[in-house]
Amino acid sequence: MSSQFNSGQSKRKRVSGRLEVGPRGFNILTDTGDLWVLDRDEFDNGLIGRHVVAEGVLIGFDRLQVDWLGEIDQ
Repeated sequence: MSSQFNSGQSKRKRVSGRLEVGPRGFNILTDTGDLWVLDRDEFDNGLIGRHVVAEGVLIGFDRLQVDWLGEIDQ
């Protein structure tokens, strides 16, 4: 699941997939193979490897400044 919605001048985005730790920090690997780097100060390490959804503002081509992150029930 991935959707984009505009709010004024900012570009908001919602992405979902598996939360991982990579060389650029925390990221989400989507079911379609897209990799999103997450910009956020704190993460629940218990979510690593789980399916999550993140919402935030695009701050680069593949980087999301996260406002909210939660686990998806599967």
